[in-house]
Amino acid sequence: MISFSGYGLIIVVADYFGGLALLSKLSPCIFKTEKQQYIALLLFHIVITGFNFFLSRYLNRKGVKHTVYGLRLEYVVLFVGIIFLPLIIMMCKDILY
Repeated sequence: MISFSGYGLIIVVADYFGGLALLSKLSPCIFKTEKQQYIALLLFHIVITGFNFFLSRYLNRKGVKHTVYGLRLEYVVLFVGIIFLPLIIMMCKDILY
């Protein structure tokens, strides 16, 4: 069970996976090759992690209300984004090289 306070974690998770679902629907139409699709996935992950970081900073602008296990939400978003980045790069490694 994840211990969190505030509704910020729900917004950030819905934003990330909603954007990922939208990208997966639009990606075959916009990007024709598999290499372009993986590059779009990598760039999407970096952009949406940054967006979620600044969104969570905005939510905590008047004191810390949104936390996960007692840590500020923006640091959790950044940490999880950095943890997932090597996994996405490893998915793209065979295609890019």
